[in-house]
Order: sequence, then structure tokens, then C-alpha cells
Amino acid sequence: MSRLLSKTFAIALAAGVAVSSPAALAAPGDDTSGTQTPAASARQTIDASKTGSLTIDKRAGDPGATDHLEGMKFKIEKIKLDNALDTAAGWTEAGNIVAEGAAQATKDESFTEQTLETNKEGTAKFSNLPVGMYRVTELPVEGSKYTVGSPFLVTIPLTENDGSINYNPTVSPKNQLIQPTKTSDNKNANVGDTIKYTITAPVPAGDVDQSGDRSIPELEISDDLNKHLDYADSAENVSVSAGSLALDSKTDYTVTINGKNLRVAFTKEGLKKLADARAETPDLQVKVEFNAGVLSIPANGQIENTATEHIKDNDIPTTPGGDVEGPTVTHYNDVSITKNLNGEATEDDKNGSGAQFQIFECTEQGSKWSVAEGAEPIKGANSEGTAAADATIEAKGDSSQAAVADGYFLQFDPDKNYCAVETKAPAGYLVNPDPQHLEKTSTKRSGTERILYTATVNDVKDNIWGKLPATGMRTMLIILGLGALLFIGGAAYQLKRRNA
Repeated sequence: MSRLLSKTFAIALAAGVAVSSPAALAAPGDDTSGTQTPAASARQTIDASKTGSLTIDKRAGDPGATDHLEGMKFKIEKIKLDNALDTAAGWTEAGNIVAEGAAQATKDESFTEQTLETNKEGTAKFSNLPVGMYRVTELPVEGSKYTVGSPFLVTIPLTENDGSINYNPTVSPKNQLIQPTKTSDNKNANVGDTIKYTITAPVPAGDVDQSGDRSIPELEISDDLNKHLDYADSAENVSVSAGSLALDSKTDYTVTINGKNLRVAFTKEGLKKLADARAETPDLQVKVEFNAGVLSIPANGQIENTATEHIKDNDIPTTPGGDVEGPTVTHYNDVSITKNLNGEATEDDKNGSGAQFQIFECTEQGSKWSVAEGAEPIKGANSEGTAAADATIEAKGDSSQAAVADGYFLQFDPDKNYCAVETKAPAGYLVNPDPQHLEKTSTKRSGTERILYTATVNDVKDNIWGKLPATGMRTMLIILGLGALLFIGGAAYQLKRRNA
């Protein structure tokens, strides 16, 4: 009996719970051969009339962590036993319940369940507990990014390592802070292109019993795509990895795509692999990579996307990483480039219509701006955000005012700088060779919420070409005739010298 108890109760304790051994009673005449609990070998007697307490000491991190957690919720329920724990039959029954698992244990309806939150010291004390078996369940806290431990069974009393009986034990479940991230590799993606997304989900420490066995009860990663995106990959082409751990798509996890929803669920075999690897690698992470096609761009210019890591009763949303909260966002903005001629909106009743520009990421070099190394021209979309546009935008407008080159839905990183580079000047003017920095404004185009970036590019007239002498047809014929005579005379002279 004692071997059974020492094993089954060790298995029952979950989430890295540090706790004494369950008290055991060996009745006279019972077989007590073999390895015994201290209580069994000492024939200690339990007083079933007493009441005790159970203190939850809540910590953050893996087993052994010292950071206390405030505001964590726990519920305690008494488990129905047909036999009292001051009898051998009671402990045999308790051992069988443990073997079935905490979730299968039958609640004792005569006991009113209690719910408490941990205080500033991370403790919650349940008092006036009659001798018996109890199920402790951690309840999810809205907005919490900590894992939720599995329910576990505990008895009042427990025995300490020295064999003494403790009617007021303390257990220390551990919780791990989990913050999954989602990043995007946009690469100037516009309508019709793809965005590569990577979801990085920390593997939870899982539940650790007294024998050191570790298990993860559940782990899923899901992603509901923005309506402006669609999956570009089939489920078979979604990449799932966990560092150097070898994962088998046939046995360790399943990937399903249903409409806009992607779901990666780990099987019992996969969870076992992750749990074993997590014991040796505290920073173990699962990565899910997939491509999403851009169908269109919303009017506000922001394609938002959030994935979720599901860890047993707790759904934790992804962030872009670092200190940034909220969804992963791909930003699209508008540009408006005003074209001046010799510093004026118009010149000689003409404006800068026909000038062409491309937009590049740029960096500041002293008082000037330079195109960033390796930067490619950024393409936009049509004004509705439903079709990709060329990377070149052209200045247009009535000749009575400055021509303007408008670009729509260009993908900008809010933390970078961008410049307009003129690639074609209006007739009779020189191309401005200097990249012109685009300034972020508070102005928004009518009916949109997109950020507008502006610049003014000035061109000067090509006065050198204009000052070259103009030559009429008659003058040109005379010059050509003189040239021919000189050529013929020179050739005759060279021939005469050769014959001489």
C-alpha cells in the first residue's frame, strides 16, 4: 500500500508544485514490507476530527523561482471519499482516485468550494479544511500572460520528509510568463504580393510532478488572418519547428487551414517531445512560418494581424516584439510631391507636368539625404487600394498651378526615412539629382486615415542648350560644302606625296 501511495501522489502533483508527501496510515496486520513512507513505517495515526489549512504560494517561472505573483486565482473543492483517511481503506481509495487523475475525481457536494486570490506576497490561504482530499484548480485571469497550472489533488494532512504529519501544508505552483510574438517580412509587398509571417511561441515549462516528470497538457497556435489577406500556402507547406528538436508533421502536430483560420495543434507525442526538450532548454520556442497574399489594402492603410498561443485555459495574443504591445501592423501611406520650376509653381505659362519620381528608403548624410544601400523603388497601389501600381509616379495638374505627383498605399516602416528621387524632368529642365526627404504630415487625404508624406522638388531650366547658336539650312549647306572641299583637297595632297 505504501509503495502505491508514494508513487501515485507524486504523479498527481502538478505545475512544479513543491509539497510534502501525502500522509499514509498502515493498519495493524497490513503488509508493510518494502519501501514505505515515513508515516507508514512510524504507524502514525491521523485525527479525522481535526481541521487544517492549505496555503498556495504562487511563483513566477520554472520550479525553484522566487518571484511571487499577486492576483492569481485558485479554487479548492473537496473530493468525495467513501472511506475516511484515518483508515487503510481510505488511503487505498485515495490512491485509486489519484491514479484516475484530478479531472475525474468526484466533487463532495457537502463542501462549499472556495475561491481566493493571491496577495502581495503571492499567497492564498484556505482555512478550516476538514481532513480529506481536495482538488486545487488555478483559474485563468483575464489579460494574464502567465501559464495556468493543471488541477492537482492534495490531502489534508500531508507528511513532511521527517515523517511528521502536517495539517497546514503549503504548496508552491509555478507559472511561466509567456509572450508569443508575430513578425512580418514584408519586402515592399503590395496588392498581389505575399507577406511572410513568423509566429514565435515560447514552450511552457509544463507540469512537473514530485518525481521530476514533466508534461505539457495542451499547446496550440492559431491565426485568424485579416480580411485583406489570404493564405498563400497550403497546410502542408506551413513550416513548424522548435529549435534543433526534430518534429514530425505526421505524428507530432497537425496543421489545418479553414478559410482565414490557421491552426497548429500538437499531439500527445509532440507534447511529450516538447516537454522533454523544455526541461533542458528553458528558452525553447515553437516557430510557425507561412506566406499570406495581399488581396487589397484597407482605407486606413494598416493591415493588422494577431495570432494566439493557447496553453490550457489561457489564450495569449501575439505582439510585434520588444516593448510594443498590440497587433502586428503593415503600414501603407500616401505621398504627394509638388513640382516647382526655378523656384516657382509655373514658368512661362507652364508647370512641371510630366516630371517622374520614384520613392526610396534613404538616410541622412550631413545636410543631405542619400538613397539607402541596396534600396529598391517602392511601388504603391491605385487610389482604391485594389490593384498594384508602378513604382514610378508622374506629376500632373492644370498649368495654372504647380504640378503634383501623387502616390497611394506605399509601404513604409514608421521608423525609417524615405525620399523622392526625380527620374525624368519636364522638357527644357534639368533633373534634380538630390533625393528629397519626404516629411510626415498630420494632413490626411479626404476620406482616408492614411498618413501623408510630402516633398517639394525644384528643377532649373537647361540654359546651356538654349544658348547654343541656331543654324539655318542654307548656312548648314555652306558649312558642309566647305568641309567636303577641305576633305578632297587634303586627300589629293596626301596622294600626290605618296606618288612622289
